[in-house]
Amino acid sequence: MSGDLPLECAHLARELAGLRATTGLSLAGLAARTTASKSSWQRYLGGTQIPPPELVTELCALAGEPPARLLALRELAELSRRHPQTRPEPSAPPTPPAPAEPSQETGPATGEEPPAAGTPDAGRSHAPPAAPAPVPFFRRRKVALAGAGALATAAMVAGALLLGGAGEEEDSGLWPGCVGERCRGKDSQSQGCGLKGSGMRTVAEREFGRQTVVELRYSPSCRASWVRVRFGAIGDRVEITGPDEESQSAEVADKFDAQNYLSTPMLAGGPEGMTACLVQAGSGERHCFGR
Repeated sequence: MSGDLPLECAHLARELAGLRATTGLSLAGLAARTTASKSSWQRYLGGTQIPPPELVTELCALAGEPPARLLALRELAELSRRHPQTRPEPSAPPTPPAPAEPSQETGPATGEEPPAAGTPDAGRSHAPPAAPAPVPFFRRRKVALAGAGALATAAMVAGALLLGGAGEEEDSGLWPGCVGERCRGKDSQSQGCGLKGSGMRTVAEREFGRQTVVELRYSPSCRASWVRVRFGAIGDRVEITGPDEESQSAEVADKFDAQNYLSTPMLAGGPEGMTACLVQAGSGERHCFGR
């Protein structure tokens, strides 16, 4: 990573690389499971480019990490690129005049002509002239402080984002990507419906076996519902069915799905009348529940 990168960009790149390590995916694997190419991921993880917020959300979903903190870091990085902090060169101290050689006629060099004989000042000693006043410190810092103002604003924005993602039940006013019927068949994370701070809540939950958990979830801001499974077995399938028998499903395809969260696409409406189901691999047993 280049040492010329702004601190905020380098920090974001390190965090993204840490999430990628958590997923266990190669660059090719990330490209296959997200909307960015392998070469794009190389630039994002190297800090030379800032990924779009949708892509940050996708990576957080793969890693099972709430995206609010990473989205805040991304905002800081983007603002640091837009408003780079200038660092002025330090002012050099004034150069004193070269001393003149003393002589019997003039005496020690004082930087000024001696008074003529017969004048009132003749024979008096003269102090050397005062050195020029140094440049005030606040002037040298003026440009630096102006550049720091934009980053201070960015830090306050990021702090608000981080605090806004602290409680799952709190609605922080996040603007969703879809509402109601427009959410049908779409991903809850990429549309902002499943983000902490969006008002999303788990309305029903069931455990199956030693670790598999199936959740029926609802977002009031999106007015849509979906089902999520945690630590399912490869081949397990989760489904959500609405009152009109419309349904969406998702299947645990590999170890990455099995070790993380997997959600169905959304259905409009709910949570009343929605049914969540787990169809277990191998046996085909079907376990369903509602609110």
